[in-house]
Amino acid sequence: MQPLQDWIKLIEQNAPIVALEYQTPDRMAVLSQFYQWSEARSLPVYVWNPGYSTLQQLVAPQEKIILQPTTQTIKQDILQFLLEQPKPGIYLLEGVLDSTVAEMSQQRCYQLLNAYHQALWNSVPHYWVLLETYVQLPLELQPFIPVLSHGLPDLQQVEAIVTQFCSQHPWLGKDDPEAIQKLITACQGLPMGEIEMVLNTLLAFVDSPEQLVQLILEHKTNKLRGRGLEYIAEPDVPTAAGLDLLERRLEAIASLLRPEAQQYGLSLPTGMVLWGPPGTGKSLSAKLAAKKMGLPLLAANWGILLSNPNPDRALKEFIAVVTSLAPCVLYWDDFDKGFAGWDSNADGGIARRLSAALLTWMQEHQEPIYTIATVNRLGMLPPELVRRFDDIFFIDLPHEGARYEVFNLHLAKYFPAFREDSQSPWTEDQWRRLLTEYRICTPAEIGNAVRRCAEEAFYKGNPGQIELEDLLEQRQQFTPAMERESEQMQAIRNLATYARPASGGDRSRFAYVCRELFQ
Repeated sequence: MQPLQDWIKLIEQNAPIVALEYQTPDRMAVLSQFYQWSEARSLPVYVWNPGYSTLQQLVAPQEKIILQPTTQTIKQDILQFLLEQPKPGIYLLEGVLDSTVAEMSQQRCYQLLNAYHQALWNSVPHYWVLLETYVQLPLELQPFIPVLSHGLPDLQQVEAIVTQFCSQHPWLGKDDPEAIQKLITACQGLPMGEIEMVLNTLLAFVDSPEQLVQLILEHKTNKLRGRGLEYIAEPDVPTAAGLDLLERRLEAIASLLRPEAQQYGLSLPTGMVLWGPPGTGKSLSAKLAAKKMGLPLLAANWGILLSNPNPDRALKEFIAVVTSLAPCVLYWDDFDKGFAGWDSNADGGIARRLSAALLTWMQEHQEPIYTIATVNRLGMLPPELVRRFDDIFFIDLPHEGARYEVFNLHLAKYFPAFREDSQSPWTEDQWRRLLTEYRICTPAEIGNAVRRCAEEAFYKGNPGQIELEDLLEQRQQFTPAMERESEQMQAIRNLATYARPASGGDRSRFAYVCRELFQ
């Protein structure tokens, strides 16, 4: 799509009809822009949509643009009326294309074709702009009607709006760059008109910049959720234990976000796949990756996109929002389940079409968007999708040293004795016994066991206290997935050699020591 500013060039090239895709909150900004162009060309600007019975003219008494009714009552189809009574002007028509390609009537298509050809031999300066929040033209109309876009603002435009707003309200942190930057980040992903409306509306309900940022994030989170996106909060543990090779790679990727990387022709890679059995910490690793990179984490929901009444429009809006929020981390959980059966025609080919569009975007986009996908079964993903990712890491069951770290991470959440600068209350032999009992447990199962012990201690009136026997007893209360679903879990682990390991060797004091059986 071409930007809105290209309309001037198009009419100079004799393009009498254009379609303009815009965000509803930006409606008045779009009307104002066309009013300025009309003033330069001494042409009137008229507006019509199904909510009006008469043509409305844009006027600016006292330098404020308003819509003023005319005497032109529309008793028939608006396009037919304009075809039969062409008069000089710029006509902004809303709702004319408010239908899918399959639903657009033959009469509507011919009206637009007739208007295009009529304008070629008519000397009257008569321009149509078809305004819609989503434009999808039939193939027969695409050569004749260029599509313009007034999309979501980029980072520089958001900065300009927020900076100007803060200058009008100095108490928001005019001289505090950090407060302004948080406000800018919170406003990313919203249309320009909506940013201005939200800032002015919420200002009356806050006493500090932090409160304003929080309210904007709540507003944006609720809005994005309906578009297949959701902001993910920071994880409740500071690190993923035992994944040293993965962390080293993430640190290298994070360094590419520094401005000086561009001087050497370096840019952010496309993304990575985190592969492994359920419960091994793939989702936690994705959250920690975004935190390490200092970027917001956006969780994508493929199911919401596919189930939308107009999935093509939903994916287009999804991509536009993600692009406007860059730099960010885009997170797909259980990516393999979302793409199961992607190449079938069971849904009329919707999944296949959307998958192809997503693949193209992942390959071609230039914005700093890092994609992280977690999968249990890599083989369920199409090869053309897998090759879009630069790295594939396998996250396996933790070794002894990693299991020790996992226990301490979760124990520190509930029991003061295990927090920083505190010596472990258990001996090395006790730890070895505990680690042996939980040998085939996933980090998720270990975390659940610690949490249950904390709940039981609180119930018994001993909050914040735990004994080794409590965890050993808790281990007898559940069957690990490696036993319960041994065949499926082992099938996943057997393919680990096809990916990079997320963990290096065990160098802890609990590591197994290889010994010769025979001297």
